[in-house]
Amino acid sequence: QERFSSAGLTSGSYNKRDGRPAEHEILTCRLIDRPLRPLIAEGWRHETQLLSWVLSYDGIRSCDPLAITASAAALWISDVPLSKPVAAAMVGYIDGQFVLNPTNEQMERSRLHLTVAGTKDAVLMIEGAADFLPEDTMVEAVTFGHDAIKVLCAGLEDLGKAVGKVKNYDTIVHPPEGLQEAVDQFAVDVMEMYTSVSANKDEEGKKMKELQNRVLESLEEAYPEQEVAIKGAFKDLLCRKMFELAKSTGKRCDGRELNEVRHIDSEAGILPRVHG
Repeated sequence: QERFSSAGLTSGSYNKRDGRPAEHEILTCRLIDRPLRPLIAEGWRHETQLLSWVLSYDGIRSCDPLAITASAAALWISDVPLSKPVAAAMVGYIDGQFVLNPTNEQMERSRLHLTVAGTKDAVLMIEGAADFLPEDTMVEAVTFGHDAIKVLCAGLEDLGKAVGKVKNYDTIVHPPEGLQEAVDQFAVDVMEMYTSVSANKDEEGKKMKELQNRVLESLEEAYPEQEVAIKGAFKDLLCRKMFELAKSTGKRCDGRELNEVRHIDSEAGILPRVHG
């Protein structure tokens, strides 16, 4: 959250405190959450809160990439079991050249507004917009941003070694032994469900719910009070079989080709100017 004091301002309203997060700040929170959450060890059940405050701001560049990197640094030097350091960078495209972390003034002339987040090994998230740039240019832009991310991640690794905080894996909640294998016995039923449903999403959801209830009923005696763990294992099975189906047949579970966009109908309401 960008504090009023960071720019030397005070709220002119009766309430002098900073208010609720603005829309841009909420979107920045999502940018922070997206690359970090998947890298926290599965089974981490402690409530974890990240507060990213802009305490001093010169108004020259966007703080979004720094918010992601700073949040990742805070997790990396804590006992939260984050598997790898994460960093972010912003990429612009001005006069045929990529620009790393461009200024706000430069971004007004940029044909590309791209935020990239990742580890030193892979890109985890891309967010942005482009002015009809070719695919090759977009790939180069992501690579350009990732090269900068590698440098930042190397620095975060050194920071973690200097702090020397031990990660807390002792309180990780693990699923019961053999549960995933027991759920995987329903793999044939899952494949039958995927191949039998039509493009109707409601029908697919209904059959998926019925199959999940059948799995719960079959395993509740062997794994009492483990409904959440059973549902998690069932979701893992669904994801794996959905990927296998797409890889082997070239089609999604609703029958669409991999390069086919879902058909969407839109109908205007009675009040043409009302939004929402």
